[in-house]
Amino acid sequence: MQQSGNDSDKKLVVTAIRPSECGFSEGKQNRSYLQLGRGCDTFGIIAHELGHALGLIHTMNRPDRDEYVTVKFRNMPKEYQAQFKKVSEADNENFGIGYDYGSIMHYRRRSPGSKNNPFMVPTDKKYGFTMGSGMISFSDISLVNELYSCKGTVAGQVRPVHI
Repeated sequence: MQQSGNDSDKKLVVTAIRPSECGFSEGKQNRSYLQLGRGCDTFGIIAHELGHALGLIHTMNRPDRDEYVTVKFRNMPKEYQAQFKKVSEADNENFGIGYDYGSIMHYRRRSPGSKNNPFMVPTDKKYGFTMGSGMISFSDISLVNELYSCKGTVAGQVRPVHI
């Protein structure tokens, strides 16, 4: 995550202009856009896109991803391939937090509607069905805490969150 300028001046604009688009993009003038069109109303999709807004990248874009998954570019349409591009170590800080197949920021092994030919294959086959969880994982929370230097507890207690 790269911070610039005064973070208190940054704005997040949530829109549903494009009827079937889910996504996050950083815009100009300290504005970022969270697009939540039709079909983007699940907890997992919203949490994933908010993860981007908080500065998280896709797990399978980490520089060390080849140790954990093999990306099958030949099995995906060209327009998907940019979603699987690795970032450099200089542009990614994982704070020593390990690769998490179950991260809300990790894609499933194949796209919806694709019955065969996975986009990704885990190096450890046991993780094949755990990729792309619809829930926020402990490592997701840990990464956000590290990004924002939140290292303490609230009132000395951990309280469960019921969704």
